[in-house]
Amino acid sequence: MSSSMAPHGACLNRRKFIRNLSLGGFAVASTTGLTPFPAVADDIELNYTFWPFGDEIIAESARLFTEQYGIKVNLQPTSGDYAAVMETKLVSGTRLDLFRAQRGQASRWFAAQWIRPIDDMPDLDKIKNEEFPGIGADALSWPDHKRIGLTYYNGGPYCMFRNEKVLASGGYDATANPSDYPQTWDDIYKQAVDLKKKGIVENPILPTWFKSWTGTPWALYAHCASEGERLVDDDMKSTFGLDTPILKVLSDWKRWWDEDLVPRAILTWQEPQMASSWMKGLHAFHYQSDYNSFAYSDPKNSDFAPYFNMNPVMPGSTHGTTLVGHALHVMSNSPRTDAELEAAFDLMKSFSWRDKNHKLRMHKAWATLANLQVPFPEVYDDPEVKQAITKWMYPPLANENYKWLFEGRQKAIAGNQLKAGWHQEWEVGTQQMIEDELLLKGTASPKDVVLATKESWETLRSKYAKQ
Repeated sequence: MSSSMAPHGACLNRRKFIRNLSLGGFAVASTTGLTPFPAVADDIELNYTFWPFGDEIIAESARLFTEQYGIKVNLQPTSGDYAAVMETKLVSGTRLDLFRAQRGQASRWFAAQWIRPIDDMPDLDKIKNEEFPGIGADALSWPDHKRIGLTYYNGGPYCMFRNEKVLASGGYDATANPSDYPQTWDDIYKQAVDLKKKGIVENPILPTWFKSWTGTPWALYAHCASEGERLVDDDMKSTFGLDTPILKVLSDWKRWWDEDLVPRAILTWQEPQMASSWMKGLHAFHYQSDYNSFAYSDPKNSDFAPYFNMNPVMPGSTHGTTLVGHALHVMSNSPRTDAELEAAFDLMKSFSWRDKNHKLRMHKAWATLANLQVPFPEVYDDPEVKQAITKWMYPPLANENYKWLFEGRQKAIAGNQLKAGWHQEWEVGTQQMIEDELLLKGTASPKDVVLATKESWETLRSKYAKQ
């Protein structure tokens, strides 16, 4: 990374960061990404690397891009451990013209100088003005506030799903009035205890504590956000402690576990097993990324599909929602000619914003395929999008559900912790301590976990956020 692009002040020690994470010594290309020789557009061929999902949409988007710009796109679906495969490619210096990165991954890879910032590229002000407020802000790096990439989609925010068949059996009927629903986690707890006592369901609450970095950590961030807990400030200093809402969050989790309100097997399940348990109608409450309605409410997947509703708000003192699964489109920090850089950014815009005909075609396709949160509110005004999404809503309250879904997405903001290059390292230890010591073994109290994870964050920050 050239000195002109290096962060100032409390920045990451890039060399130390890479060495400590055992990523080897990779010679990084200059941030300008430009080489002195010319290129002819007809000779340019771009590549796009992605995890497989909606392959037909991607193939059609690549075909249209080639038709509109005259540039070929080599599609590279990557199965298995996507992050590990991508990291290997980045370490080796493979040129990646467009690829996907979850927000935490993007932070790590940008800190290692493998991602080229795009803040010098055109149209960013236009894009920012069209996005949900929290989207553009979350795409900035720390501490230098470079724009890392454009948003492909966001796998969140979380919402509280409800099984109305179970809840109605306990006397908790759904209505069109938001104030009739649980407003706090204490409300959820009281109803869960009542349902269990009545023998309606054994484990009324199904949290996303499955065995993955998208499991317990994302559940923690979502639950904290609903209570107004931001965890980290703009300077990446931890703001949580024994006097902030995280203690209540972990205390709630411990109480649910001790009182068998959650299935004990959840800590050993993968996400499909958890989803299966929900779709079998074995629980009353389930908080998960809101787009999962496309699977939960599909009659082909469950006899309970017509009974899955959503709470109007996330329970909690603030009802805050957060962007946990923010997926970015980024490009590698590889040498490129002016023409190659222009072509790569045109591909990024076409797949992340508007195509050459100025249509939000890609985002409309994702919204209609799987209710994914796209970054542009305009998409939700499209009648075809609304028709597609409402078919996954609770039938008696489909229009209300659509409104509640949009409101949660509109106010969602991302946690600053995802912007830290050491975030994933902290997350691994935090997840292990919560699952093993707080829940399974009971050797750590909620207070112990708060203090230990705070100390861990500050230790990592002092390790990486120095010159």
